[in-house]
Parts: sequence; C-alpha cells; structure tokens
Amino acid sequence: MKQKSRQIPESSGSEPSFSKSVKAEVAALPVKKSEDRRSLASGIIMPGTAIGTELSEVLAKCKDELSKSQEKISLDPKSGARYFLRGVFLSCGYVTDPKAAYRIELRPVNPDAAEVITGILSGYDLPYTEADRGDVHAIYIRNGDAVSDFLGLIGASTARLNFESIRTEREVYSNINRAVNCDSGNTGRQAEAAVRRGELIGKLMASPEAEKLPKSLYEAAVVHQKNPGASIAELGAMMNPPIGKSGMNHRLTRLIEIAESM
Repeated sequence: MKQKSRQIPESSGSEPSFSKSVKAEVAALPVKKSEDRRSLASGIIMPGTAIGTELSEVLAKCKDELSKSQEKISLDPKSGARYFLRGVFLSCGYVTDPKAAYRIELRPVNPDAAEVITGILSGYDLPYTEADRGDVHAIYIRNGDAVSDFLGLIGASTARLNFESIRTEREVYSNINRAVNCDSGNTGRQAEAAVRRGELIGKLMASPEAEKLPKSLYEAAVVHQKNPGASIAELGAMMNPPIGKSGMNHRLTRLIEIAESM
C-alpha cells in the first residue's frame, strides 16, 4: 500500500493548547491487549502523516505489533475501532479549543485511511463533513455532541469533562444574552408603541372629533396626555373610578383606531 508522508502543521508548537492536552492524555493511556496495540499503531501509521517527536515513544511501544503478527487489525466497534481512531487523532488530528468553537479535524494523506476513518465515524453515527485540501482529505466533526462523543471514544475522559464544562458555560451565557437581547427588543418596541400612541391620541384631541368622543374615552385620553410616561396599568389606576389594565388598554386601542381613521 503506497503511502505519502506529510508533516501536519498542527503537530507543531502552534497547535492549540487544548488539542495538545487531549493528545497528551490519550498518548499516556495504557494499551494492554496486543490486538488493541495493533489497532492503535495502524491508526497512527495508516494516515501517512509524519509523526511528531511527541508521538515517537508511543509509536515505538506499539508499531512492532504490526510486524510481529500477520493478523488483520481489529476494527470492532467495541474495542479496535476506538484504538484506531485514537491513533488517527494522534497522527493527523486536532480539536479546537471549545471556548472558540466545537470542531475536530482529521487530515489523513492516505485516501485509503480516509475511507476507513469515515466508515468508522458512520458506524458510530458521528456526523462529519469532508473537503479536499491539496493532497490531504480533511474530515471535520463540528457538532458539539459529536465532538464530545469522539473524545469519549478515543478515551479522552478528562478532556471530555473539560469540554462539556466549557460547553455548558458557553450555552448558559448564550441563553442569558438571548434573554437580554429579547428583553431589550421588547422594551424598544414598547417604547416605540407608546410614542406612536401618544402622537395619535394628541392628534385626536387637537381635532374637532375630540368633542364627539364618549365620556369614558375622552377621560382616558386626558389621563394619557397628562401622564405620557405611565404604563397602561398605571393609567388605569389613575382613572376615576380606577379600571384594570385590560379596560384601559381597550379604551386606548379605541382612541388609536379613531385617530387612524381620521
């Protein structure tokens, strides 16, 4: 099987610190079974990317399993496939800091590896997208749930907890911002409606039509003009006798209808 070798920039010092911590965590995990070591080694080697110095020790510990045995690597979803994905991530993957975005990117050079990777992701029902970037076939996981599930699959338990903690915090702030924006929008619309109501009622009271108004509507218009900043409920309480918010709103609505029909 012909493989190309290409150094991936994200394996350098410019790689996000969160991604580095994930790789450090999974690289330190023990792999007891020889078949799992073969799956891990295959995941590291098969993508065809150059292995960084930080992975050389991991690779040295497990790649001899491939040469010692003629057995096919295991891609069993309960075990082997997880180790294979772990190796792929160590070799050609990175995860964006969740404070900025939810994304995992795998960039194998070997097209056969790309096909195996996408097959495994589909088997785990992890949504992904693909894009060709030169001689690299990029595989993206952008869904927050899928990113969390991927971290769990490759054994990055601590990183997954940190990811979920940051994700929860972001969602809380997002919900707060939406609520604040909604309240601000409602307040703005209410203010605009009050100004419009005042203009129409003022127009009506300055016209001959004011003398034709029923007493209840005329008194409501006078109270409104004398207290332009009051809420509808407050205006209703100022009436003599006081009326509820619904009753006051009904009278103001009728005044606006009359003014608009002029």
